[in-house]
Amino acid sequence: MLRAVLFLLLVFLLPVAERASGQGAHAPAVRTKPGACLSPGDLFDEDGDVARNRKALASRDLCLRLEVFTEGRLHWVLQIIQNRKNPNGPLWVVPHDDEDVAFDSAVYGVLRYGGTVVAVEQNHNRYNRIGKRKQDPNRNFQVRGEGKCRLQLSRSPEFTRQHMRWRRKGQPVIALHTNKPGFDIVPEPDEEKSKGNVSIGIERKEDSNITEFPAARPIRARSPDDTLIYVASQEPPGSDAQLGRFVAALNASGIHVLYEHVERNDCSLSNYAVLRNLAYVNIEVVDEDNTGAQERMIDAVMRLIRAAQGPLGRPR
Repeated sequence: MLRAVLFLLLVFLLPVAERASGQGAHAPAVRTKPGACLSPGDLFDEDGDVARNRKALASRDLCLRLEVFTEGRLHWVLQIIQNRKNPNGPLWVVPHDDEDVAFDSAVYGVLRYGGTVVAVEQNHNRYNRIGKRKQDPNRNFQVRGEGKCRLQLSRSPEFTRQHMRWRRKGQPVIALHTNKPGFDIVPEPDEEKSKGNVSIGIERKEDSNITEFPAARPIRARSPDDTLIYVASQEPPGSDAQLGRFVAALNASGIHVLYEHVERNDCSLSNYAVLRNLAYVNIEVVDEDNTGAQERMIDAVMRLIRAAQGPLGRPR
């Protein structure tokens, strides 16, 4: 009798537990029907990002959706988190599924400042893969009319559209990343070649397109030298007055800045935004930073944007 009771409990409770995790028994990801919103427990989530933020994501202000599509043999799953009470906020982009703090910060940002989060769901993997070939999501943003970039497996107009369709006119694109100490956000095929690129106070090559603007008194963070904001422009430092004032204001707030001079498109989100004249910042902290540094940098950026002191993009 006892065995029968235990069996019945397992039969009825296990599916409930699986639904609560948002994962199910390896159920495939399915695109959400137009106009529908999912609960946190029903949003496909293979690695626990949604479960970790379940309480915040249960807010009635949020609409959770899933976009699922295939392009160039790559299967993509995007988690969409829209603030339906305040949709006219930033487009928050989390390209790398192995960067947990970035996802958590995106949830904070969309709840506080509105807009929409687009997060790549890849079962905690940094890359999407076809066999031994891999695609970095942050090297997969396609400028219309251009060919594929060196680190792309194929052109990606659909991947790009599925991100940019959520950006409201005049709103900034805010990328959120975490990084290994001293490593690039998007490594070259040989990752050692990129060591040190997402850090302040390092020696760079003379032909580097990155210029450092260190803060005199950095904010509190797990790794202050790896806690910074990227800005990007087709103009070299000193030529974009508004961006220069934004950088100075960030420095005054204790935030290091790396200025990327975009000269040749590499299909990163920063390059796409610059070439499409979209206001853009990338907010970086080291992996597993638990000091709240990324959220504080979001607050600093949004204060400046709301005061019309942020990076400017041509309205689209």
